[in-house]
Amino acid sequence: MTTNYNKDQISQLIHNNNIKTIIVCVNDMSNINRSRFVSIEHFMSHVIDSGLGLSSAAFSFDTKGELNDKVGYGYRGGFPSWLIKPDMSTFCIIPYHPNTARVIADVYDPSSKLIEFAPRNVLKKVIELYEREGIKVKGAFEYEFFIFRSNTTDGLNPISNSKQCFSEVHQKEIIDIIEEIMYNLSAIGAGPEIANTEYASGQFEITNSPFWGVEIADMAYYYRTSIKEIVQQKDLIASFMAKPKANQCGSGAHLHISLYDNEGNNLFADDNAADGLSETCHNFIGGQVKHANSMCCLVNPTVNSYKRFEDYRFAPTTISWGYEHRGAMIRVPYSRNQNTRIENKLPGSDTDPYITLAAILAAGLDGIKNKIKPPEPCNGNTTYEDIYHRLPNTLIAALNELKEDTFFKSILGEEFINKYILLRECEWNRYMSHISDWELSEYLNLI
Repeated sequence: MTTNYNKDQISQLIHNNNIKTIIVCVNDMSNINRSRFVSIEHFMSHVIDSGLGLSSAAFSFDTKGELNDKVGYGYRGGFPSWLIKPDMSTFCIIPYHPNTARVIADVYDPSSKLIEFAPRNVLKKVIELYEREGIKVKGAFEYEFFIFRSNTTDGLNPISNSKQCFSEVHQKEIIDIIEEIMYNLSAIGAGPEIANTEYASGQFEITNSPFWGVEIADMAYYYRTSIKEIVQQKDLIASFMAKPKANQCGSGAHLHISLYDNEGNNLFADDNAADGLSETCHNFIGGQVKHANSMCCLVNPTVNSYKRFEDYRFAPTTISWGYEHRGAMIRVPYSRNQNTRIENKLPGSDTDPYITLAAILAAGLDGIKNKIKPPEPCNGNTTYEDIYHRLPNTLIAALNELKEDTFFKSILGEEFINKYILLRECEWNRYMSHISDWELSEYLNLI
């Protein structure tokens, strides 16, 4: 997707596509799209060069949209406006919304200094660390998601009532939706490759082409946003909630990563190694294993994220890695040579792509620089056995791990980690104050 459009090229795109509105958007600290809708005249005369204002309160919202005044300077600071400046390499025409374009922005204070704890800026900082080492990052998120019928009276009603993974059951309706999603993702440059039903009723997966650096997360952002909007036009609901239905598999956002040098050589590959993997690759895996417990909180940000971690449901529950092992936290696909890569299966589909990519890369870089060796691969065992260390199984347990591991503060920034923890604790406390239907059914009459 990356094209460094100049102002004249943007003007031509707007004219050729009869664009009337441009959506300028950022991803906040709670993985919610925050956007402003801008007229063409204002965009071209002011925003494209100088940016536009956005209340700093946008980065103090929790997942419910409630303002947490402990995040930032709160009411004492008055929630001043910051600037969001569009990154024109992310400019794209929205094919399914006539006369509309979208662009991702970076966040600055009024003196034009980057707000370092904004998720996209956090990722940029980590990518820069790799660039200093002469390393380029290539990868893609592999999202799973559910499609439900809206306006039903019987709860969540999936668009298909079969968990036949890769099957073509109810194919007419499913194919129509998949074709439209694939066409529109192609039109915005997301590079969709393969689509299929997944291992739960109404669950799908669409893989997309790999991208470089920050664009890996930008395209994940566009991918998820586009799918939700396309499906909504059909009076359906696309959900990237990690575990919307009990007794079924949840949805992941598996991250595929390769590293290359400046000459284009795959740094994970080693033809002379027995497994075809370089020491760099083993160390990259070792860093993720070392920081898995605290990383879990960064890549699984909601209360619901941890409901996905169930044994024997294709989600990782232990800190493990293996060759072509889909029960492991880290799977190494069989591809070798220039296509050598690793797949981190820890993130759920509710993950923030900027924070997740930053966290996994940071842990991997620690492994590379300190030559951390991973444990033995899990091949020959199920990863759900007690011989492997368990991952945190609740948000509060993962938060406690993140608090104790000072590594991520040193790489992602202390201010970012502190604000992130405050927002996630707020969500946990709201969850704990809620009395669920299960509790009432279990205890009300019995006790």
